[in-house]
Amino acid sequence: MKWLRAYVWALLLFLWAPLLLVLVKGSSLSAFGRLLENAEVMLSFRNSFVLGLGTALVSTALGLVTAFALPAFPPRARGWITGSLLLPLVLPEIAFGIAYLVWYQQLGFTPGWGTLLLSHFAFTYCFVVLVLKTSVARLDHSLADAARDLGANPTQVFRHAIFPQLIPGLVAGAMMAFSLSLDDFLITFFVKGIDQITLPIKVYSMMHLRIGPEIYALSVVLFAISLVSVLLTQLWFVRSKP
Repeated sequence: MKWLRAYVWALLLFLWAPLLLVLVKGSSLSAFGRLLENAEVMLSFRNSFVLGLGTALVSTALGLVTAFALPAFPPRARGWITGSLLLPLVLPEIAFGIAYLVWYQQLGFTPGWGTLLLSHFAFTYCFVVLVLKTSVARLDHSLADAARDLGANPTQVFRHAIFPQLIPGLVAGAMMAFSLSLDDFLITFFVKGIDQITLPIKVYSMMHLRIGPEIYALSVVLFAISLVSVLLTQLWFVRSKP
């Protein structure tokens, strides 16, 4: 059993060592100073952050509608739709990037923020629906029935009896869509315009020259944002439990 424990620790070390190295290199005032002075990196980070937020909002809103609509389909059609939502999990991302590029050219769309948002929505939407589909299936409909018996109208029923049950799934789906959009490179590379520079694109262009301390500092910022988001979400889940 000792060698099994050693194997697990070695594997964890292999997985976390690169991230720990970047965190050590980026956790300095000089690195953060270089990051703040690099206007192009800060602009690309802002672009990716705003694009990720927009993608999360659109994917979560439309994904929730889809999750409620799926039970209305016959079982065979529902199974086919659910199976089609699994395509982004198994198909290479480069295939989606090329497909979106050709599709926009056929439609006459000019590459830009619009095509970026549509493309990021298209491949994150499937993940969000799969998450929310489970949340909708686990709804306790007795709460909605009780609210109706007490005279609540449909809006009040959704707001007070249904929506609170969906919040964990909505948060999980939105965070997944945001993360997928934030670090996407391949699809963005194919559908962006000349002036649309996101963070992964900017980092890729910088790799031809060097990876400076500002990139290490940016990695620390991204890690901190992810860690704080997860901790706040877990804290909210714990406090919301009866």
